[in-house]
Amino acid sequence: MYLRRILFFTYFLLGATAYGQLTAYEYMGVIKLNDSAFISYKLAFEEVDGRVQGYSMADLGGKHETKSNIKGIYDSENKIFSFAEYDIVYTKSPLGEVDMCLINFEGKMRNLENNKAFSGDFKGLYPDKSSCLDGMLIMSATEEAQARIAKLDKKIQKSKKVSQELKDRISAKRSVDTLTMSIVRKNENLNVFTKTKDVVISIYDSGKVDDDRINLFVDDILILEDYSIEKAKKQIPITITKKTTVVRVEALTEGTSAPNTVKVEIKDGPSLITTRTSLKTGEKAELTLVRQ
Repeated sequence: MYLRRILFFTYFLLGATAYGQLTAYEYMGVIKLNDSAFISYKLAFEEVDGRVQGYSMADLGGKHETKSNIKGIYDSENKIFSFAEYDIVYTKSPLGEVDMCLINFEGKMRNLENNKAFSGDFKGLYPDKSSCLDGMLIMSATEEAQARIAKLDKKIQKSKKVSQELKDRISAKRSVDTLTMSIVRKNENLNVFTKTKDVVISIYDSGKVDDDRINLFVDDILILEDYSIEKAKKQIPITITKKTTVVRVEALTEGTSAPNTVKVEIKDGPSLITTRTSLKTGEKAELTLVRQ
């Protein structure tokens, strides 16, 4: 709920996997604000004995993508599901524009395990519980939705009437896949809120190793020069001594398969934040570690 702009389409996905008493859920949908703007929204959480813990993501893949922690309850006796965002993990919004307006939702849900959709009004509250922006949460989908998207994408890719350039641009399946991880592109900055002063950044190639080369800077100090991204993780310990610490990735080559991609993990105490840069030669992207 950190951006007020209309999204022209949103894909929905719902998945649930049970592990004994612990069940994991993933919903995708939209936030409808009172000014009629729509923002993509994702919920992923685990439920144990009625207690809910997980995260939300707003404006997925957008310029203001924001991930927050959530906690809540599912009252099976009264059929009520509630959760509240309580902490921002990261955001692409400039720090001066970060709005700590957090979603607080409570609604009826007949059966959490078999539920395929839910919706209802939410209240936006600041950390001090004062009101901010209210709206409606619409989370509705089936597992078949992703299958239909994949089927549509297959038809597009096989069509001889569609150019390869257009196929690459409109790949429906790729649009869904990119929502599973924050991607930091040219001149973008991801603000990561850390709780500890000692963090560890790991960089590696999670796919095909194709000799992508980068320079990596921490507060404008060159840490890695002309470094070839490998399958093995390169760990970089960082001690945060001020309010913000800027990590910059500059692409020197695109290897044998464009673009230059680097998987980045940030270990902050018990928390692990994962992102990926996607750059062309000469482009750069930044991650700003913000000490809370």
